[in-house]
Amino acid sequence: MDGIEIMVNRREAVMNNEHPRLCGGTFMTLVLQALRQRKKAREHYKGESDKLNDPDVLVGLITVINPDYKDPGKAVLKTKANDYKSCKLSKGQYLPFGEKLTIDVFDQRVRNDFLVARHDMCIFVHSFIETGTKLQKDIRLVKALIDLIKQDESIDDSTEFLIGENGGAIRKDRLLNLKRVCLPSFLLGVWHFIVINRKNNKVGQLTYDTWCPENGGGTREYKGTMGENISIELDVYTLEPEDETENMEQDADVVEDRPEWNDQDNHNNQWETSGTGLNLQQINNPFTFIQNGDNNTQIGYIANQTIVKK
Repeated sequence: MDGIEIMVNRREAVMNNEHPRLCGGTFMTLVLQALRQRKKAREHYKGESDKLNDPDVLVGLITVINPDYKDPGKAVLKTKANDYKSCKLSKGQYLPFGEKLTIDVFDQRVRNDFLVARHDMCIFVHSFIETGTKLQKDIRLVKALIDLIKQDESIDDSTEFLIGENGGAIRKDRLLNLKRVCLPSFLLGVWHFIVINRKNNKVGQLTYDTWCPENGGGTREYKGTMGENISIELDVYTLEPEDETENMEQDADVVEDRPEWNDQDNHNNQWETSGTGLNLQQINNPFTFIQNGDNNTQIGYIANQTIVKK
């Protein structure tokens, strides 16, 4: 057996055992296929950036992990973003994937304060992902990620992903049972799994090379077919960041400024002042009908009525 045959057999063995793999680079590669429409060349010529370049997307994903992350600039991240996407790089300067504190805080936020974490992913989706169009990029992205997870044999069938709308866990072997998917929650759950469990981004290098073959030094275009064989009907919807803010405000504790009643007063919606000789009765939401003179002035509803008895 000559050296070439050995190399071929070794590559086939690697392909069978390690291809495809879910990691940060392969996740980012699939996300890039679902970007909003780019600006026209004329607008680029005028110097108007559409903020949809690889460094912009990487910063967006990092900001989901750490909302306080400071963008070092496209010039600094251009090479790093390309290396991370192509699975050549796992961590480094300006890339927080190896920072234990940052990762631990993100993990706790997803597990214990999912709506806040989902809000950050809502901003990412709103900024980068094309949703609700005839091209169905959002649906294709979900199917591609389901397909990737399904084919990744290094992920056990019992592994749970926190991809339910409110952070509910769904096992790998039940992903094909999905019917309705909240896109920000789904992306957050998959991204969370990657950040916590796939710290070695290089495991996806062969997958990336297969999807995006070398092009003589030119741009490596995605040639993969992930998700095309997933035939399930999916209803994929998103949430606007503004709606998420309202949801979080509704979930917050509301402190009402009101008199402190005792149990009996609270039950009867009334209270008495001491030492004044006045009995005050508070009636909430009464219906009051008042008629004055020939003009018949009427008041149909008064929110609160106080009756003073001497």
